[in-house]
Amino acid sequence: MKNKYLKLLLLATITSFTACEGLLDLTPEDAVSKDAFFQTTNDFELAITGLYSELRPLDPDALGGAYAGNLYWEVCADAMFYKFSWTNPWYDISRGKLYPNTDRLDAIWGNLYQTINWANTIIEALDKNASLLSADFAKEVRGQAHFVRAICYIRLTSLWGAVPMISRVLAPADAKQPRTDVNELTTKLIIPDLEIAITNLNEKPYSGKWGRATKQAAMGMKVRALLYNKDYKSTVAAAQELMTLAAGSKYIDFLPEYEKIFANDNENNPEILFSLKYTAGGFKQGSTFNTPFGGKVPGLPTSSMNGSWESITLTPEYIDSYPMTDGLASTQSSVFDAQNPWKNRGPRFESTYYIAGISTVNGLPFEAKMVASISKDMIKDYPMNLDKGYMNESVKSDWIQEDESDFILLRYTDVLMMYAEAKTELNEIDNSVYDILDQVRDRASIARVKRGQSQTEMRQTIQDERKWEFAYEGLRYFDIRRWGIAEKVINAIKSDEKYDFGSTKLFIAPNHYLWPLPQRAIDVNPNLLPNNPGY
Repeated sequence: MKNKYLKLLLLATITSFTACEGLLDLTPEDAVSKDAFFQTTNDFELAITGLYSELRPLDPDALGGAYAGNLYWEVCADAMFYKFSWTNPWYDISRGKLYPNTDRLDAIWGNLYQTINWANTIIEALDKNASLLSADFAKEVRGQAHFVRAICYIRLTSLWGAVPMISRVLAPADAKQPRTDVNELTTKLIIPDLEIAITNLNEKPYSGKWGRATKQAAMGMKVRALLYNKDYKSTVAAAQELMTLAAGSKYIDFLPEYEKIFANDNENNPEILFSLKYTAGGFKQGSTFNTPFGGKVPGLPTSSMNGSWESITLTPEYIDSYPMTDGLASTQSSVFDAQNPWKNRGPRFESTYYIAGISTVNGLPFEAKMVASISKDMIKDYPMNLDKGYMNESVKSDWIQEDESDFILLRYTDVLMMYAEAKTELNEIDNSVYDILDQVRDRASIARVKRGQSQTEMRQTIQDERKWEFAYEGLRYFDIRRWGIAEKVINAIKSDEKYDFGSTKLFIAPNHYLWPLPQRAIDVNPNLLPNNPGY
């Protein structure tokens, strides 16, 4: 009970610091006296706990959090359709309705800057009061605060491009900051922040607190930031540093079994470099994503919600794209069986979806009648629901903010694939690239890719492999935008013409490659103008 009240006190403190109307006044520093709070180890510990709480969506609809989105990013991409219009901005964005006043666009912007401001507050308090803490704990606080600030800027620049670079708590007179170029933000804030985190954090989380950043998490996010900034040489070098560390570490590894990466009884495995942690126990600290995205569950009362709002449908084109075990498309493969179309696609496919006639849930067969889908007509042709990362407890019972499934933000395999991608963009396709692809394909029980690929061929190979390897991990939308293929893959979806999904996907190029700055943010800070092209 004491911890509960401490958390409430912390959240109240955070709210005071972050002044929620703060879309872009970025919270005046005189909102509360920081000197009264940051005096003890416990104060700083609570501050870091609050910083991580800011990242996660914990509301019943899973719409909040600075690192908001999770599976909703797949709605924006080509992986699934969603039926509820109140799940914005993702619902509107998936239909091509992206404007400065799109509902909740400002919430994502505001939540990110709110979290950045709290990180700045912690950093400044630490600079002033570090002598009150042990040296090891001071390093932990510094590493965590800089890490969280960096990943918030990675998300901001991925969505909006140039944004204000705020590296300190601002006084009211300084609040209306202009935008800073992405390259400058990356080189002057994101990478230095991650370097600080790398220096201050260890491979094992401080005090065993899994879910907080580690050295390898910061190193992996550095690889991502450099790749997103198209600095391919530095991407390769940063990935090699992590790969070298992994060679002698028990905390970093490529797991041999795909399904074990996402299992709830294996959440702190060395494949996972960083994840948003959820836990059950009656404290409403669990994930809420099974409710909107999950299927029904055998063994639960049919009179109950049974774990699903039946609010999504998986995109047929996305499912059909998975290769057969011989590496060929189903239309070309000799192992494709029209009577059993979902067999012979390997354990990666079967770990990603619950499939009628193949999967089990709660120890019982998953059947077509358990599929939750927007389209009843589609269930016969595609009798499946999402499994990976959300539906994989051995026993399912209560999902409402009590689900244990963590949301993985970064895996070691992603670092390996980013290395391979950067090498390809440099046209340095050597054995190290093929070795990585062999590892990924072998684990998926899919035939290895052919050797001797051209740069164009390898670029396509890597794009395909990322699509299947990281399906429903919140990466696809960011991948197709940075590759410049979003309108091609999204506008090619025609399954909505056959099945009733309630909406049609649309990506408008070039406008949607960057989001418009939220109108409310511009109203507060006109120095943000001009808006991104197309708005």
